[in-house]
Amino acid sequence: MGTLDFSRLQSLGERAKNFRNAMDQWYYGESGHQQGPVDDAGFAELVAEGRIDAKTLVWRQGMPGWLPYAQVAAGGWMMAQAQPLTPAMMPPSTSGLAIVSLVLGVIGFVTCILPLGIGAVICGHLALNEISKSQVPMMGRGMALAGLISGYLASLLLLVTIGFFIFGFASTFHFP
Repeated sequence: MGTLDFSRLQSLGERAKNFRNAMDQWYYGESGHQQGPVDDAGFAELVAEGRIDAKTLVWRQGMPGWLPYAQVAAGGWMMAQAQPLTPAMMPPSTSGLAIVSLVLGVIGFVTCILPLGIGAVICGHLALNEISKSQVPMMGRGMALAGLISGYLASLLLLVTIGFFIFGFASTFHFP
């Protein structure tokens, strides 16, 4: 007969405890950013304070995705419901407009030939608007700001370059 390996049983018990602890962690969206994790008591406190209202998107392991708190409370998700194939945490998405703004701004600043800075400024403002109005936590605010700054600098540099060309071209001609 084989012997019972108590260390393996203890390891399985610790993994089950860690899984239960992960199930007790809540994440929520606030001002377009992912917040958390908070435990059940902290979550209930946030609800009582009004920081989490019916429209606030929340998530915990075992849920199919981010859901409004009203739907979570009505659907019984307040009690841990295990679904083993769900990820431990859903990563927030990054704004595509923020990426475009940053790329256009850097290329526009480096080349100073094409008016890419204008596109960077437009995309940067659209990205900031998209991020601030998103109900789901979204990343990219820093990229959008960097794109805006480099876009404004690229546009300014382009205008200065055009001014030098006009001044240089006008100074080569002598008008009678």
